[in-house]
Amino acid sequence: MNPILVQVAGLEIRAFTFWIGLGALLCAALIVWRGRARPMAHLDVVIAAALGGAIGARAEHVALHWAYFSAHIGEAWSLSSGGLNWHGALLGAVFGALSMARWRRLDAVQVRDSLALCLPIAAAAIWQACAAATCGYGIEVRTLADYPAWLALESPDIYGVVAPRLNLPVIGIALAALSGALGLLLAWRKVLSGARLWLLIALYALSMAAVSGFRAEYVPYWFGLRADQVLDLIIALWAAALCFRALSSRPQERKR
Repeated sequence: MNPILVQVAGLEIRAFTFWIGLGALLCAALIVWRGRARPMAHLDVVIAAALGGAIGARAEHVALHWAYFSAHIGEAWSLSSGGLNWHGALLGAVFGALSMARWRRLDAVQVRDSLALCLPIAAAAIWQACAAATCGYGIEVRTLADYPAWLALESPDIYGVVAPRLNLPVIGIALAALSGALGLLLAWRKVLSGARLWLLIALYALSMAAVSGFRAEYVPYWFGLRADQVLDLIIALWAAALCFRALSSRPQERKR
């Protein structure tokens, strides 16, 4: 899987790279447009987020599969064919973006609100990339006849074995779309400014904890759950705490 989508003058762009790159470009354009009063400073935020996200995504994947990568160190930082985990991408991107925003003296609330709008775009792009590159695939089901056509399909696993499986990418894209609709509604109503990012992360992470229970790729098990489910729940709790902190600090700010 992971077919070549673009081939120009010897340059080949595979499906996984294409969709991740498209999501990153859309997010970059959104952040710079919303910060058009200081476009270069916001471009620095984009670059920091991209670097942090790429490093975090790959570092998490390597850590979760250290039994393999300890014997194949040369493959640890190959980013072109998958092997990127969303928890590390999220933490790296948010840390990079907010650190750069602080260094460039940008409005942290405005940057967080821009990132909130980027979250569903990035999530949808990641799921589409997974659909094209055989990652994020679902568990096998007995027969396609037991499920609606959109919920199950014949698809390969990482070893190329084709079987009827739950169509998790379409569920992930739908959840990203719901997150995007909520983000747009909050922005339109101009409510929860500064807390929107944390709220959307918490809700999306909870939805991913449910979806992860139906994933078929190998990951270690922690406390009787898949490691990615545990990380989903940790991310949800972390974001919920930051959302509560952002909301509780607003009355104090108004009093000053």
